[in-house]
Amino acid sequence: MKRMFIMLVVSVVLLMAPRSVLCADEKEKETPATPSVPILVDLTLKGEISEEPSPIGFDGAPLADNLKSLIDRIAKAKADKGVQGLVVRVRDLSVGWAKSNELRRAIKDFRSSGKKAFAILEQAQNAEYLVATAADEIVMPEGGSLLVKGLAAEFIFYRSLFDKLGVTADMMQIGEYKAANEPYTRTSMSPAFREEMTALLTDSYAMLTEAIAERQGIAVDDAKTLIDSGPYTPSAAKAAGLVNRIAYPDQLETEIAKGLGVASVKLDSKYAKKKEKVDMSGFAGFMRMMQAMAGETAKKPVSDKPKVAVIYASGLIMPGKSSSGSLFGDGVMGSETIVKQLREADDDKTVKAIVLRVNSPGGSALASDLIWRETVRIEKPIVASMSDVAASGGYYISVGCGKVFAEPGTLTGSIGVIGGKIALGGLLDKFGLTTDTVTVGKHGTIFSPYKPFSDDEKAAVRRLMEETYKQFVRKTAKGRKLEVAQVEKLAGGRVYTGRQAKQKGLIDELGTLGDAIAAAKEMAGMDSEAEAELLILPKPKGVLESLLDPLEDRDVDSPAFRMLLPRQVSASVSRLQLMTQLLAREPVLAVLPFEVQIH
Repeated sequence: MKRMFIMLVVSVVLLMAPRSVLCADEKEKETPATPSVPILVDLTLKGEISEEPSPIGFDGAPLADNLKSLIDRIAKAKADKGVQGLVVRVRDLSVGWAKSNELRRAIKDFRSSGKKAFAILEQAQNAEYLVATAADEIVMPEGGSLLVKGLAAEFIFYRSLFDKLGVTADMMQIGEYKAANEPYTRTSMSPAFREEMTALLTDSYAMLTEAIAERQGIAVDDAKTLIDSGPYTPSAAKAAGLVNRIAYPDQLETEIAKGLGVASVKLDSKYAKKKEKVDMSGFAGFMRMMQAMAGETAKKPVSDKPKVAVIYASGLIMPGKSSSGSLFGDGVMGSETIVKQLREADDDKTVKAIVLRVNSPGGSALASDLIWRETVRIEKPIVASMSDVAASGGYYISVGCGKVFAEPGTLTGSIGVIGGKIALGGLLDKFGLTTDTVTVGKHGTIFSPYKPFSDDEKAAVRRLMEETYKQFVRKTAKGRKLEVAQVEKLAGGRVYTGRQAKQKGLIDELGTLGDAIAAAKEMAGMDSEAEAELLILPKPKGVLESLLDPLEDRDVDSPAFRMLLPRQVSASVSRLQLMTQLLAREPVLAVLPFEVQIH
């Protein structure tokens, strides 16, 4: 009913809109540049760059770029003889080490063609600068700032708040380093948690210093000195060699043209983003509009060419359907949805291999296991490609694949589980609310949200956790072709960077999504020279479907409230909300204990 009502309202609004709005892309026609005007691709990298394809607009084109489409555009520009260079505007980038490195590698690969790349920074922190180090020149306006600095990981602990509220986080962990319960049971990090975070940040810091050292042609220790001397004004950054040019974007255009020996250059911000001319007039136009809203324009005719299926597995893992990829941001990865997509790829005779693109901190141990089962059941070659994070349940769903790729900075591993519940009885007492219970048989209130576990109940839950942990270790050993004893030494909830995981045998190769696709083709015996046709799953949604996603699929959402909070605090509140939902559904979780951003 809700879907029908909103669809009706949107239809009425669009029918009342002037035709100039409905045919907006007619206004986007541009006069092609004359051959004498060099073309530079103008690319903006900002915000949280999604893994999954963006929703489809009325014209059949994605509303925004995702990581793969951005990298594809850079690769196309490299091969296009009509393109003379690349201008990358890096602004407010909120991604992890893996995505930063993929973008950085794409820019470096563009430069291998002999064409120049320019990075424009404004107020740049570590993530923005890491990407910019791949460019020939880094440019910053006079009013900008370069905020490179050491790395820090900050965590919010709820224990004191819970004590004041009368809330009990009755939680346990299997694995000394499995610290996902610590924010709710402690007021500060345990020694093991601190040791783990120090090791992770040390390796991540090394990657940043190595990137700067490579660009500057200096020793790593000198690069560390440069970072520790920040933040920088533009002039100080230029003096230190971290920035090449202080200029405004319009001045850069003039200077690039001068360097090319021409009067002007054309910056093409729509490069490789073709839009179809869509006539929305009359009844036929109305029907086309309705098809676009429902996502029909995203469906392309199925070809009989050999394909590689790329399945995006993003978000916190939960049983049921996924709710990720909406206009309102990332949601959750549902085991039912991922299993269905794996089976769709398996049943498609034109699909010769599958790449599972994982960007997940884990979540439900049960849902992770269901996805894992599907990866080992399928006989077609399957390759896992890890993005910013593929840890705990995110690692669990990867180990069944024939080959596993990660980026050097991917957060992975975390082989361990937590379990328990959050008991609210003390909070009810503070409000004068009381509960009374009737039970028949033993353990009737084991999962009651009102009281902590008894000793006997806690022992029963711990047995469940220990069995899940053993299964995780055993399946990792089988998938990675390691002895169980070897995995046990690497497990215990310990988290690794991608390059640490490679050294320890937890992954096969360091590489990008493109490298994983190439490996899948090779494993399937496909022509390595020919460009592989891809089947992307989930298929892009229509505008209306994306708008409705958060209304129908999510149990609780309060974006307006979280917009008032700093991003790190908002993320922590969201995580508490999702953890509470997960623990209410099942007693054992395989989830990463933290979120690390490049700040």
